[in-house]
Amino acid sequence: MKKFFSAILLVAASLQFATAQKASELKYYDVKQLIANGEAVMIGQAEKPDADSCYYYRIPNRLKGIVRKELWELGCDGAGIAIRFSTDAECIGAKWTLTYNFGMSHMAYTGIKGMDLYVLDRGKEWKFAGTAFPNGKNSNSVFVRKMYGGKKEYIIYLPLYDGVDNMEIGIDSTATIYSPSGSLAEGGLPILFYGTSITQGGCVSRPGMAYPAIISRKLDKPVINLGFSGNGRMDGNMADWIKTIPASAYVLDCLPNCTYNTTRDSSDYFIGWIAYSNPNTPVYLVNNFEYPQQFILPGNNDDMVKENILIRDIYKRLKRHGTTLKDPVTGESFQTGPLKNLRFIDVSKEKGIGNEDTVDGNHMTDLGTTNFSRRLLKHLK
Repeated sequence: MKKFFSAILLVAASLQFATAQKASELKYYDVKQLIANGEAVMIGQAEKPDADSCYYYRIPNRLKGIVRKELWELGCDGAGIAIRFSTDAECIGAKWTLTYNFGMSHMAYTGIKGMDLYVLDRGKEWKFAGTAFPNGKNSNSVFVRKMYGGKKEYIIYLPLYDGVDNMEIGIDSTATIYSPSGSLAEGGLPILFYGTSITQGGCVSRPGMAYPAIISRKLDKPVINLGFSGNGRMDGNMADWIKTIPASAYVLDCLPNCTYNTTRDSSDYFIGWIAYSNPNTPVYLVNNFEYPQQFILPGNNDDMVKENILIRDIYKRLKRHGTTLKDPVTGESFQTGPLKNLRFIDVSKEKGIGNEDTVDGNHMTDLGTTNFSRRLLKHLK
């Protein structure tokens, strides 16, 4: 009888090890090596990394010292960057080293510096599978435990408001990581979003709820998230870079960070260069949505109304007549002609967000980004 129970305990221990449910028991694989081996794909970057120091960053090393310091630092955040892979694991976790170990009082740490896991259900729909909770600069967490077995397609979203210097994916020891296939794998041009903290993902509860990520899953297309908290200000050198990034569409949603004067003075160069350089690609201009408390803030309301009128007038003029651009390299000026690839998305008034959609009156909750993405999807489909 003792031998029987000993055998049972041995089998049970073996099964527990085979389907490890603790982060410390998983077998880990460096993501850089998985990508090098073709067993994983990184999506969401405008340029492939050319150095370890910017491997998971949004702005490449070559632009350090060219763009503003604030833009460079925000470009180190992982917003929009994701890892695609397949596995037959029953438990999936991650280890990651954060760049800053950043925190804010009005946003969940899971959104700032955690990670999200989504799984493709029956080859049709991406569904939430689990969140890896940050627990320090060197974080180690399990996304999901005790899943059904069998090979499935996954995507891991990196932190929205912090960077990742190193990252490993953990699976139970009997499982294998395979290259991704099908939807959201490499191939096909991404939609590029340029904007503010709202585009970057403030202040959702987890990375998969940033509105570009929601749109990506709904359209089954990769996206590039170039949202820069407080710094989506139509910088000329950002236009010089963005116009060179191949995309299926450009969505410029930066007005919340632009004053009336910034919009007046910078739009022709910023919008003009991107549209002129990509004449066969739609360039969408998004105006300001109405903030929930705007009806009791006359100054705020007046500024928003004026800026919305201004951007619509600029859109009409650029689309019908174009503008004069000055080449930043040669210094020569030239006329663009009508920029017919411009499009306008009006999210003002009731078309944008609802009364209960924000954390603080402007930064969106998960509900807010869900509603906002629905408005944009009507135009982007």
